[in-house]
Amino acid sequence: MIEEIIKLREDGLSFRKIASHLNTTVGRVQYRWSKYINNLENNIEVVSVEENTQMEVFELNHQTIDYTPVKGELQVKLVTPRKVIVYWEASKVPAKVITSFYDRPFEELVHIVRIYDVTDIIFTGNNAHHYYDITVPYNQGYWFIKGLTANRSYVAEIGVKLNENEFLPVLRSNSVQTPTMGNLNGSEIYTNLVNFQQIDNFSPKWIDYVSTYSYYGESKNTKKNNG
Repeated sequence: MIEEIIKLREDGLSFRKIASHLNTTVGRVQYRWSKYINNLENNIEVVSVEENTQMEVFELNHQTIDYTPVKGELQVKLVTPRKVIVYWEASKVPAKVITSFYDRPFEELVHIVRIYDVTDIIFTGNNAHHYYDITVPYNQGYWFIKGLTANRSYVAEIGVKLNENEFLPVLRSNSVQTPTMGNLNGSEIYTNLVNFQQIDNFSPKWIDYVSTYSYYGESKNTKKNNG
């Protein structure tokens, strides 16, 4: 049953509609879905963005990176050369707005992190080389994604699927660059990660207002200086 539930959720169906489609109860559908999500969380599901991924050869100590979510921002940071953590504040504001505007319970919608390959382009929201959707538990506030390709730039969005073909983004992240693997040893990879992290910390942010994204070239230092 869970395979059918997953497919129908990805198509944007609510638990109530899935229960009707499968001729079962809403409670049973929600139980199966919750069990599936818990299994994903416990196993830290591996999500491959591209085929023929390379083996990760270095694990960065998580304590060297601050994973505290910032209000109103979706953030992406390298954990290893091929893995990122996507994290956000699980605010109730998007839930209230979407529920009010679309008259659909937020918790019944499919919550998605969409990863875009934006290498060497000025990303406008619809011109990525390709993208990949991952179903995530919104209230958890983070998700790990690995299998990224070397020397590529990625941007993430978190949002909901309103139906099979319509994705509504809530937040867009900073851009993150994966290092070139080559023949780097562990020390060199660590240095690359630190350098990329420093670049990320000063990269400009995308701010969204009613589905329109405005670009601000203001660094974190500037924001601090302005109060």
